Amino acid sequence: MTGQCQLSVLIAAHNCECFLAATLDSLVASLGDALDQAEIIIVNDASTDGTQSIIDEYARRLPQLSFTHSAHRNVGKVRNQAVSLARGEYILMVDSDDQLLPDALRDRLKALKEQAPDILLSKIIEVREEKIKPDWQNSEPVLLTRHQSVERFLIHRDYQAHFIGQFFSRQLLQQHAFPDFICYEDTWLFPLLLMQSQKTLYSDSGFYLYRKHPHSLSSAIDQRKITCLIAATEHMDTVLPAGFEALITCHWLDIANRYYDSLRDTAQGTAVRERIARVRLIPFLLNGKIRLSYKRKMLKVRKRGL
Repeated sequence: MTGQCQLSVLIAAHNCECFLAATLDSLVASLGDALDQAEIIIVNDASTDGTQSIIDEYARRLPQLSFTHSAHRNVGKVRNQAVSLARGEYILMVDSDDQLLPDALRDRLKALKEQAPDILLSKIIEVREEKIKPDWQNSEPVLLTRHQSVERFLIHRDYQAHFIGQFFSRQLLQQHAFPDFICYEDTWLFPLLLMQSQKTLYSDSGFYLYRKHPHSLSSAIDQRKITCLIAATEHMDTVLPAGFEALITCHWLDIANRYYDSLRDTAQGTAVRERIARVRLIPFLLNGKIRLSYKRKMLKVRKRGL
């Protein structure tokens, strides 16, 4: 690597031999002639397949790539380990089975240099394996106020609590660690960083192709993951201003509806119900920021309980 490292691309790898090579190829193509401005750090977390042989092969070819091993089996701890190794001005996290559009990172690095935000957000493109890759359409990011960045996060339309595909200043991220969660570690930390950011940009030009599949951490839900999700949503109530209570309640309604059977007649279920019940019904129903679907969920939860 020559010159200053502007971007650290962090990859947590676990049993991803079927996808990792394509991910790395897309990463190189996305950086284009800005490859020498980046470093790629892979944390191989307890893989038992051929993941390490792929990492070794690419490490021989790419002087920008380094790797280490871990046995955390805990995504929060793996992310913290990767962040601790980063040297770039900005950090971008990439899942080991996702891909990026060609030349997109090259263009994003230009925007980061010119505007120097704490956070640069953009839409993530969810893809199926058979879908044709879209063309990269670069557009200039726009500045968001802190209120706008939090509101858009809570509404979940432009971006969600994904760290993958988003740029965070290394200084900001190294000041605030991920929790030791097996899932929803990003949901816990994302709103805190939005509140700490002094300059947040957003672009509706998506470049990150997110491969959603049945084995994703957030797809195969169990009681431990529900506990992490509840803790992350409680953290929203703690770090976000009271004026966002109604929008945060929408996230509580999702928990109450999706995991009704698991939460019914439990202490956790009681806590979720009490959190939802503290919101006055009529103002919630009249709130223009709340989608109709959530107003219906509110009436359903109030009627059915947990």
